[in-house]
Amino acid sequence: MFNGKPSAKKLEDEAALVAAVIQLLARREYSRGELIGRLAPRVDDGEMLQAVLDRMETEGYQSDSRFAMSQARQRSAQGYGERRIRYDLQQKGVSAVLIDSTLSELAIDWYELARCQAVRKYGESIADDAKERARRSRYLLGRGFGYDEIRYALESENS
Repeated sequence: MFNGKPSAKKLEDEAALVAAVIQLLARREYSRGELIGRLAPRVDDGEMLQAVLDRMETEGYQSDSRFAMSQARQRSAQGYGERRIRYDLQQKGVSAVLIDSTLSELAIDWYELARCQAVRKYGESIADDAKERARRSRYLLGRGFGYDEIRYALESENS
C-alpha cells in the first residue's frame, strides 16, 4: 500500500542509499537535516549515510542554500513573515548563518508584505475597535510578522 513515503525496508548498501536519496530529491528539494531524519531509521551505518549525503552535496544533487532560498521564496509568497520563515527553516535543519544570508538576499519589504497580507485577509476595511485590531494583530503575529510590521500594516489601513 502506498502511503506517500519510500518503502521502509533497510538500505543495506551504498547504491541503494544513493538511489533512495535521488528518489527523494527528484520530487522536491530537501535540507540535509530532513534527509537525515527520513533516511537514518533505514540505515544501520550512520557514517555511510553522511558520506552519501556529502557526495550528493558535492555533485550538486542536494544543497541547503538552494533549499533555503526555495522555501523562503515560497513561504513569503504565501504571505508568511520573516519570523515564521526563519522558524520553519530552523525546524528543517538549516543553519542560522545560512538563514540570515538567505533572508537578506531575498530583500523583501516585510512591512509591505504584512500590509498586503492584512488587506488580503480583511480587505480595505478599517479596524474600528480595539477588539478587531487585536484580532487582526494576532492573525499577523501568527503569520510571523513582528510588532512594528503589524503596527505599520494596521495603521496603513487608515491612510
